[in-house]
Amino acid sequence: MKRIETKEKVQNSETTAPRYSMHKYWGKKTAAGISQLIDRYTNPGDTIIDPFSGYGVFCCEAYLKNRNVIVNDLNPVANFIARNLFSKDLSINSVKTTWEKIKQDLSSYVQQWYQITIDDIDYIPISVLRSKEGKPLQFTFKDGRKTSIKDIPDDIATKICLKENNYIVEDWYPVVAVIENSRISACSEMTVEDLFTKRTLACHAKLLSLIEKYATGSEKDLLLIAFTANLANCSKLVPPIKTRGTLSQGAWMTGFYVGNTYIENNVMHYYENRLKKAIRGKEDFLTTLTGDLLSDQVSSTYQITNFDAKDLKIPDNSVDYVFTDPPYGDSVPYFEQSVIWNSWLKLTPDYQKEIVISDSNQRKKNREAFEDDIKQAFSEIHRVLKDNKYFSLTFHSLSGLEWKAVSNACISNNFKVVDYKWLEQKTLPPRQLNRLKTIKGDVLVTFIKSPTPACIRHYDNQDFTNIISNLIATNIKNGISDTNRIMMAIMEWILRNMVIVGDVDVFTVLNGNFLLGGDGQWSIK
Repeated sequence: MKRIETKEKVQNSETTAPRYSMHKYWGKKTAAGISQLIDRYTNPGDTIIDPFSGYGVFCCEAYLKNRNVIVNDLNPVANFIARNLFSKDLSINSVKTTWEKIKQDLSSYVQQWYQITIDDIDYIPISVLRSKEGKPLQFTFKDGRKTSIKDIPDDIATKICLKENNYIVEDWYPVVAVIENSRISACSEMTVEDLFTKRTLACHAKLLSLIEKYATGSEKDLLLIAFTANLANCSKLVPPIKTRGTLSQGAWMTGFYVGNTYIENNVMHYYENRLKKAIRGKEDFLTTLTGDLLSDQVSSTYQITNFDAKDLKIPDNSVDYVFTDPPYGDSVPYFEQSVIWNSWLKLTPDYQKEIVISDSNQRKKNREAFEDDIKQAFSEIHRVLKDNKYFSLTFHSLSGLEWKAVSNACISNNFKVVDYKWLEQKTLPPRQLNRLKTIKGDVLVTFIKSPTPACIRHYDNQDFTNIISNLIATNIKNGISDTNRIMMAIMEWILRNMVIVGDVDVFTVLNGNFLLGGDGQWSIK
């Protein structure tokens, strides 16, 4: 895993760079927004770890800047994505050749499933609008250079449904339960199979069997990452954006909600597009990796690990810099939602060790457990980080109580703030965009591991509430009156003054004591 040092400037380092678009994963940050941290807090040859690496954007940028990186995540699919992102011992031509073999075997199978004949004209639908009960209603098809829409006659719709009802899928597919959780519309006794129509299930199963038949090694992994990236695209989870038309597609973001209508996409058509995207991503990484060399050559390495962030199994004082984007409480139950990917890859995450707040009654993952787990994880960061070295974290949560868990963990582990700023995300979840009372974006804080004893402050709940209320009032008087900047000021005051927060939600203090106008500005009651 060694390579030769490349120039410090990494080209095309936005998250829109093809290498960061091979697969969906929640919480991706713009590489340009975090890459500067590598230059500021580390040197070539330093060792960096991200304990919650997710897609691996930060570690990839650090690796391309000649830092040794430990890409850690407990979620198996995150390890799989990272393995694809960092791999270099593969032949793109071999991937393309293998796909042509697969496509030759798959085409007739998919055609049997999707072909529709209306008035003696054969159509191969690209996308099909179906009712919640599964009835096909309309489809899109290529009409020369344009895409057209056609209604599906009732008799043909009935035949499609009858075929699906009677068909037995012979190729392997996952028979895995989805953890019941009303917050993400995971219903009782729901399985992964329920997320697909019978024909998309059958086509996915056939495609997977052909990948297994024809591909090996890193080439197989790249074909598989396109496969998992395509699963949600060709499930029941794609909603129509009705204001734009019945077959105008939305995108799956979170949860397993199936609307009154959904869009069923042609598995082969969409897979081929995803594979092209994966190939572009791999080519982008390899091109960047083999850029111009510096005269002063330094080797760098990467490790992809599956450690529990509360037990990193790394020697004490062995890391030069830590960057991480820890779990967002109950905003994203990563493992529960990743079942759509992990199950098809035959991967089983350790749900018990996940750091998360889950509304599922099947899991004992409440706020108290989250606070304890985050504190342990940050204690591990403190253990592996060298003295007087830096730790940066970016965090967003809709709940002040979840931010409390993170800030208390930082303070109790004697991390002292050296920099604090707002990192605005380019794409925001709908709940952030549509609510005036939520934070939009993420706070980016950098700490130093100080060997000197901490001076930690404690207040009782009433005193703390009064302090925060006065701080908000002062900020409003000084013209800082939107939710983002108010919360920014509160969080910074807490961290810089090393205040342990008790059972007080700062959002509750803001909402209960101040007025929010229609323009998104707060005022004093």
